[in-house]
Amino acid sequence: MSIKRMIIGGIVVVILAVAAYAWYQYNRTVQGLQDVRADYSVNATALINEFVSNEDSANKKYLNRIVAVKGMVKDIESGEGAGTIVLGDTTNMSGVRCVLDSSAHAKTASLQRGALITVKGAITGFSKDETGLLGSDVQLNRCVITD
Repeated sequence: MSIKRMIIGGIVVVILAVAAYAWYQYNRTVQGLQDVRADYSVNATALINEFVSNEDSANKKYLNRIVAVKGMVKDIESGEGAGTIVLGDTTNMSGVRCVLDSSAHAKTASLQRGALITVKGAITGFSKDETGLLGSDVQLNRCVITD
């Protein structure tokens, strides 16, 4: 076998391997959080207060972690594809905004404002209100309702 054929064969094998890996990554889905154990379990108002009092410390502790947040439903926002549940105290403008996973979106129809629920999701950020008029929000993504 000539060296030229071996080089061409090696290149074809590498191209096929890269194509197979790219196909796998393209068709990969995000793991649902229903069966994942939460890293932290916390009350919604305590979580908000922790971020408001020391955002840097709270980011180090919670950012990109799975957190189970228990709180009162302040608002339910239905959207196309994914809905959002806002948890927190109704007397405070701040809240925990939980963007629901598509699998949990069907459960929002039975929810009512004022209900006490636990939502599990990944904390992705904190939107601080510098003016003090609108309230600050802790952001959770890929959320599922656990009870």
